[in-house]
Amino acid sequence: MAACSSPSPTQRAADETLQAAQASFASGDYARAIRLLRSDALTDSDRQTQVAAHKLMAFSYCVTGRVSMCRSEFEKALRLDPTFDLSNAEKGHPIWGPAFEAARQHIGS
Repeated sequence: MAACSSPSPTQRAADETLQAAQASFASGDYARAIRLLRSDALTDSDRQTQVAAHKLMAFSYCVTGRVSMCRSEFEKALRLDPTFDLSNAEKGHPIWGPAFEAARQHIGS
C-alpha cells in the first residue's frame, strides 16, 4: 500500500490563502482578494498554486480597472507555465480576454 503524501505546512497555508482569495473574489471583495494573493504564503507554493494565484490576481486587477497590472499577472502565470490558458468562456470576457492575449503575445507563447 503506497503512502499518501499530504501537503507540507507551507503548501497547506498557500492552499488556504488561495481558497480565501477565491471566496473573496466570488463575493465581490476584490480588494481583499488582492491583499490575500499578495501574501507571502503563496511564494513557496507549488507551481500549480502559483499559476492559479496569478490568474485570480489578474482577474481581480481587471475587474478593478487595472488592466496593465492584469496583463502583468497573466505574464507571470505564463512564465511559470507556458501551457497556461484560459477557458473559452474566460477568453470571451471583454476585459481579461484581451489582456490575456496581449500577455501571451508579449512573452511569445
